[in-house]
Formats: sequence, C-alpha cells, structure tokens
Amino acid sequence: MISFIIFFFFAAVAVIFAAMVVLHRNPVVGALSLVASFFALAVMYVLLEAPFLAALQVIVYAGAIMVLFLFVIMLLNLQHQAEPHTRPVQQFLGYTTSAAFGLALIYYLAKYGVTKLPDGPFVSDARTIGIGMFQAYIFPFEMVSILLLAAIVGALLLSNRSGLAKDEETS
Repeated sequence: MISFIIFFFFAAVAVIFAAMVVLHRNPVVGALSLVASFFALAVMYVLLEAPFLAALQVIVYAGAIMVLFLFVIMLLNLQHQAEPHTRPVQQFLGYTTSAAFGLALIYYLAKYGVTKLPDGPFVSDARTIGIGMFQAYIFPFEMVSILLLAAIVGALLLSNRSGLAKDEETS
C-alpha cells in the first residue's frame, strides 16, 4: 500500500515539474525542472523493480543530457534576450497540434485501454536491454544518434551567429 502512495506521489511530482518545463519562461528553471522530473521517474523505476533503468535514468538523462542542455542554454545566453513577439499563426498551430495529440491519446486509451502485462518476471538487466536495443531497435537507435548530432551542429551554428551579432553590435 505504501509503495502505491509513493509511486503516485512521484508520478504527480514528475507531471508537475514536466509542466513547469513547458510553461516557465526562464530556460534555466525549465532545465532544472526537467532534472527534478527525471529524478521522479527514477524513483518510479525503482518502485517498479527496475533498478538498472533507474540508474540509467539518473546517470544518462539527469546527468549527461541535462549538462548538455544547460551548457547550450548558457552558451546561447537565452536568459538575457528580449521577449519574443507574439505570433498568432504559430500559437494557433501549437494549440491545435496539442489538442489533436490530446484527443488522439484519449481515443487510444478509450479504444485499447490498458492492456494486461505479460506473465513472467520483468527483466531489466543490462544484457537483456542491450540485446533488445541493438537487435530489434538498431534503426531507431541510430536515428536518435543522428538527431543528437544534428542538434549539436545546430547549437554550434546558433552560438556562432549570436557571437557574430554581438561583434557587429560592438563595432
């Protein structure tokens, strides 16, 4: 009974901090809220008897990925930029896409519901995860690596542009 209370508490913490990531205007606060959400997910993995996934969550996401995010935020100096102009077309498209995604999620849950978990033990050791990831999911894994490489190149290009703009302003 106590594990259910802890699970739902940390699920609520994860949802609240995930909402702060999206809704907060300060990018540093948003990134730190994402760290808190990642830690709440790690606690839920421990409660689901998957300690390896919890350790990966903390080391990879809350550690390495968030350091990269904070580095890019500090490199781009987003906190000192002026408020962006309101763009009604983009806002409308964003709200419409979010509503469509929410309706699709509700439709999926109503149609298929929550399926029963497979019988047998839940295996979460490194060998089983590695075999599953590099045999069955090698193509999506490689696509994510290309996406991360493109994000790094984009961040470097953006940082160069902002540096050039500052040099032009001072001269």
